[in-house]
Amino acid sequence: MKFITLEEHWESQRVNDAAKPYMPAPVNPHKNPDDHSIEQYLANAPKGNTDLTSAGENRLQFMENNDIQMQIMGYGDDSPQNLDPKVAVDLCKMANDDLATAIATNPDRFGVWATLPVGDPAAAATELERAVKEKGLQGAMIHGYYDDKFFDDPMYDPIFAKAEELDVPLYFHPAFIPQEITEHYYEGQGWSELTGIMFSRAGWGWHEDLGVQMVRLILAGVFDRHPKLKIITGHWGEMVPNFLERMDQTMGLSVNLDRSISETYRDNFYITPSGMFFPAQLQLAMTEMGADHLMYSLDYPYNHPEGSVKFLTDSNLSKEDQEKIAYGNAAKMLHLK
Repeated sequence: MKFITLEEHWESQRVNDAAKPYMPAPVNPHKNPDDHSIEQYLANAPKGNTDLTSAGENRLQFMENNDIQMQIMGYGDDSPQNLDPKVAVDLCKMANDDLATAIATNPDRFGVWATLPVGDPAAAATELERAVKEKGLQGAMIHGYYDDKFFDDPMYDPIFAKAEELDVPLYFHPAFIPQEITEHYYEGQGWSELTGIMFSRAGWGWHEDLGVQMVRLILAGVFDRHPKLKIITGHWGEMVPNFLERMDQTMGLSVNLDRSISETYRDNFYITPSGMFFPAQLQLAMTEMGADHLMYSLDYPYNHPEGSVKFLTDSNLSKEDQEKIAYGNAAKMLHLK
């Protein structure tokens, strides 16, 4: 079976170098001088990831080994998206140009999510149109939020309107959460500093953070204004599918929406596993969303999951549903031949 994977990552070294002077300074996570868990982790971590800035042999070989016909790549963690628009507008254009150039030699194997300067929504909408119409990109990947403003803020509406007009999806990806939230929720006396970092990031925090933002989009009426807008999230929906019925039960009578919370989510959202190949999550996703709203992703090169093919082919899903999830839904949504 062939696969199209939707949450894979690439970065332009040229853009990273140009953006470096404008990137925020990293927060020092050390508060306990006797805790060396972070240093020990970093000492054993892989040094560098050349695959992140290459769409070449290593990436293609990984795809061959995992039956991946096509990767749709978005900018990695160093995305210039959230920089001041004075620099972000040009850097995002550069990123999209570099990504388009990188995949030009293998257009049947790679696609691209555009990087948008979201701090200037009008410019972001213009860049999305250029990226899709002139560069052949498939939509956009958005990381976190800009200047502490969630995307339900009306200022972002030009981005949603343009995505709906172009009939392209927006893939929302987790990002680092504000330090004050990390300190309030994820630091504790009973665990190491490394555990606190993981708790606030991939272990829990940034998934919950993005899930909250997706619910906010619904509650703010974004999908009433843009009923054909398509949103994709990874990690099996960033916790939201678990609570659809509960949200209808507790908030259903208080929200003024054209559809219920769960109906809106099932109509406008699509979810992928991001390499989290857990059978229970697949079963929940099928129950809540159905095969028509599930697609595939591995989170490469941050993640190199084993058994990515067998996870789906060994499931109890019908062949028809497996094919929808593996490639059919993605090909249809992204207008791939």
